[in-house]
Amino acid sequence: MTFAPFNTVVPVIAAFVVFIVGYVALFVSLMICFFVCLVIAKGVYEGAKKVRTYAMRSAPANTFISSDVDTSAARKRPFLIPALR
Repeated sequence: MTFAPFNTVVPVIAAFVVFIVGYVALFVSLMICFFVCLVIAKGVYEGAKKVRTYAMRSAPANTFISSDVDTSAARKRPFLIPALR
């Protein structure tokens, strides 16, 4: 039995194995990136909810967050100021 100087089966199998391992590694790395991005997005979302909750609770206080906050003192004032005579 004589061996050929260049066997084509072994490189084809090696290339296939490298392709499969590379594809799996790419898929795993993309899934890790996806889940990390989901965790970051969830953190930003929950943080924004907490900031909004804090803003809504502190809105009736004496220190206003913005000038368009509806308070009971603002409801007592007339919307249109009558012209001076």
